[in-house]
Parts: sequence; structure tokens; C-alpha cells
Amino acid sequence: SSGINAEYGVGGGVAGTTVAEHLPLFDSDATITLISATETVKKVTNLERRGEVVSSFDVTDSTPENQCYQFICGVVNSFDFSAKTVTLTDGSLVRYDKLCLAMGARPNVLYPSSCHVVGIRDTESVQDLQSRLGHCRHVTVVGNGGIASELVFAASRCHITWVIKDQTISSVFVDSVASKFLLDSLKERSSSDETETVSKRQIYSRTITDDKSAVLGSALGPDWYNGFCLDGASTNKTLDIEYECEVDGVEDCTKGSEFNLTVTLNNGKVLQSDVLISATGVVPNSDLVKGKVELSDVDGGVTVNKRMETSVPNVFAAGDICSIPWRESELWKQMRLWTQALQQGFYAARSMAAPVDDPVEPDISFELFTHSTKLFGYKVVLLGRFQEWSGSTCYFRITPRTEFVKLVVAEGRVAGALLIGETDLEEMLENLILNQTDISHLGEAILDPNVDIDDYFD
Repeated sequence: SSGINAEYGVGGGVAGTTVAEHLPLFDSDATITLISATETVKKVTNLERRGEVVSSFDVTDSTPENQCYQFICGVVNSFDFSAKTVTLTDGSLVRYDKLCLAMGARPNVLYPSSCHVVGIRDTESVQDLQSRLGHCRHVTVVGNGGIASELVFAASRCHITWVIKDQTISSVFVDSVASKFLLDSLKERSSSDETETVSKRQIYSRTITDDKSAVLGSALGPDWYNGFCLDGASTNKTLDIEYECEVDGVEDCTKGSEFNLTVTLNNGKVLQSDVLISATGVVPNSDLVKGKVELSDVDGGVTVNKRMETSVPNVFAAGDICSIPWRESELWKQMRLWTQALQQGFYAARSMAAPVDDPVEPDISFELFTHSTKLFGYKVVLLGRFQEWSGSTCYFRITPRTEFVKLVVAEGRVAGALLIGETDLEEMLENLILNQTDISHLGEAILDPNVDIDDYFD
């Protein structure tokens, strides 16, 4: 039989390499081709399972060698889905039987025409930022997701103005209580190494009455700033946060000026800055297939069905380029994160290898949202519906500078959790959420460190 050609358009990302690496598990006779615009691809390493769904891993740049797939370094120019061909910019033609679009997403950069405004998305853009920062005294960071938060944490020896449209920092992942924990830790860590004792731990609950909408987020990858020097040109680091505001305008300064940019905010403030870092979300790289496959009206991503197949038969999609309109569970939502790129790549490979009449079903990773990352140097784990909603109750356990635990409970059952620090609670909480165990008789005691929950439910 003729083989399967898997294709990845731009960057050789996690979703594309996961499809290529896992197709042989489901079809040992498949001929697999991975197309990447770069000579290196993203590879998942040090994958560590922390539960049935929860996992942590590193992402590294690697050169494809001794792989189970053929590798073509080239840029895609066009697709012809009726002829089943992919044309590269050098004129070469790749024929396929089945195709997976995994071209990722690009930064939604504010004011891209200015040479002093940069977006952060991949290794190359971080390298560019590193070279720029060495000459910067004032940096403006715009955005409130994982990349913006980690950049504010990792950068040093410069004055940072962090511009966010929300009332609290890192709102893509954390609520107001957790953002205060992170902000306090950021301030206190620099002035004290004192270790908190268990007696400082607070346990309390709150019931939410206001509905809050979820926000799509994005992440460059775990510990993406490691190995880079993000030092500015000043002697120390200072941070100002401008809450509930946005950038109204950016203007390049005249040659010979002290700074490169004049940044005007919609709260009336005017900033003099050397560089503006735009970390305001991503846009799916679906331009090449616009008009050829169905795209989402919401975010412009390639719409996929429950087999990760697009509106064109035998053309699949995975990772940041795709938009998933279906839900297996209220405890799952799509966020453009590396964790989901890995999960979708694995499932897309399984679906591509399956016969058309095979009723392939989404696996458990689509039943429970999970994400493990780092924020301000802390390990952060997100589970299920980690953002509260009207009618839910939140239980908190907080040890300043050490750990933050939030459970979101509805109708006596854990629906979600936010864990900051080395809590070692993710596997236990994942079980409680997946099994929908009734914990109403425990209440706040579920977070009491003296109560062994594992023994209780065993």
C-alpha cells in the first residue's frame, strides 16, 4: 500500500514531530515525510507522567537524525488538496496520501512596522531579543500570558514597564488571589531568604457569584528563557505595572534621541522606551489554506472534527493551527499550549493511521484540561476548570513564598485546581476530578496537610 506522508509547514514544531514520530506505532508500513521550514525541529524530551493525563516535559531544538521519517527542509508555497500535492518554494513537489497540517501560529504583534517592536514566539525571536536587551535601559512589555509573565521574571538590569489590560498579573492562568501570591513572592524573594513554616499556611474558601469568561493563552515552552542572557544595560532591575490599560500608539523617536520609542497608553501616560515586547497572543498560520479548508470564525484556525480531520478528507490538523469546536467534557478547553500540541499530535497520528470506518474516539487528554508550566520560577499545574465561575466555591491553601493551592468545587465535586510550587497534589486531584468523587463532607479539610486524602479515598 502507498504510505502516509505527514507534513509540517513552518518550524517543525511539537505537533508535527509528534505526528511523524508516532505514526509508526499505529501503522508500521507507513512512509512518513516531515517538512520543516527550519533545519532543526522541536523535540519533546524528559517526558514525565504525573498522573493519567498530567505530564511535564522539556522541549529542545534537535536536528532530525536516524528518525523513523524522511525529512525535508523547505518552505511550503501552496497546497493542492484535489491533486494531493504540496509545492515548496524551490518548486519541488511532494505527493501524499494523508496530510497533517501542523504549521503552528505566529505572534499577534502590535505595531509590526516599527523595528523597535518585537514578538516572542520561537528560539530565533528570543535570540533576537537577547541581542537587543544588552543595549536597553527601559523595556515595555505588553501582554498578560505565560510569555509576558516569564519575560518580566527573567529579564534583569533594566527598567520594565509591564502593560496589562486586566486588574491582575498573569490572568490567562491565575486569579486575583494567586496573582497576589506571585507578585508578593517576586518582591519578597529579592529581599529575604527566610523559609516559611507550616504555621503560616492559610486555608480558606470563597464562593463565586460573578461569571468570568475564559481567555485563550499561549506558551513558548517550559523554561524557554534558560540558556539565554536577558540582561539589560542598567545596573539593577526595576518594575512598574500599568493595570487595566492598553497601548494607544507607538512612535519611533528621531535619530539621536535618548530612547528608541515613545509609547502612549490609553490611560494618558507616555513612556520613553528602548524596545516594546509584544506578547499579546497568537494567530494560527492558516493563510496558505484559506478558502481551501473550513476555518474557525472565532480565531481563524483550521476547524477539525473528532478525528482531528479537516473539512477536506485525508487532511488532518494538530497544534496551534487547529481550532477544536467540539468538547468531550466541560472540564476541557483548547488553549494554544505546548502540552496540547503534544496531545493533539499523538491523537492525530492515531486517527491518520486508522481506517475511515474505524470509530476512533478522543482519548482521556480531551476529557480533562491539564498544563504544567513555570511562572516566576514556580512550578505551576493547571487542572480542569481552574478558573472559577458563578456558583462554584474555591478552597485555598497558601504558604507565602512556598506554595499556593486552589480547588474549584461545584456541587460537592472538584472541577478544577491551580497548584503553584511543589505541592505534589496533582495526581490525587486529577483522580478526584476524573472520578467526580463527592468531597462535600470534607469541605476545607481536603486541603489540611494533616489529612491523608489518598488513604481516605482508598
